[in-house]
Amino acid sequence: MDRSITLYDVRGETPVQKIYMANKCSCVCWNPIEPINFTAGSDDTNCYSFDMRKMDKAKVIHKDHISAVTDIDYAPTGREFVTGSFDRTIRIFDYDQGRSKEVYHGKRMQMVSSVLYTMDSHYILSGRSRVM
Repeated sequence: MDRSITLYDVRGETPVQKIYMANKCSCVCWNPIEPINFTAGSDDTNCYSFDMRKMDKAKVIHKDHISAVTDIDYAPTGREFVTGSFDRTIRIFDYDQGRSKEVYHGKRMQMVSSVLYTMDSHYILSGRSRVM
């Protein structure tokens, strides 16, 4: 609720680092190849990639969604990640680029609440939560 991202060392009881974002972050995913880097999805339609050693500002701001980002998953190669959004799209970003390289949407797609790469990086699975 305080718009923060907090890093903890599991061996200690206090936070190691904490940063405050302008808007609420809804998801975080670590790069599997570069474990010091992570990407956070925000309600302001952007994703922010950080280096945990220097979190004073984002390394890359990934743009193109027009509504809140709901989920992120890195490919097993660590070279790209996929995002899902309330704007009914799935986008693929290179880990070091600010704009998406691919976008998927369809007439029947609803608000995407989860995305996941398969372990061979050949497929992306997506899902949505059912709204009653």
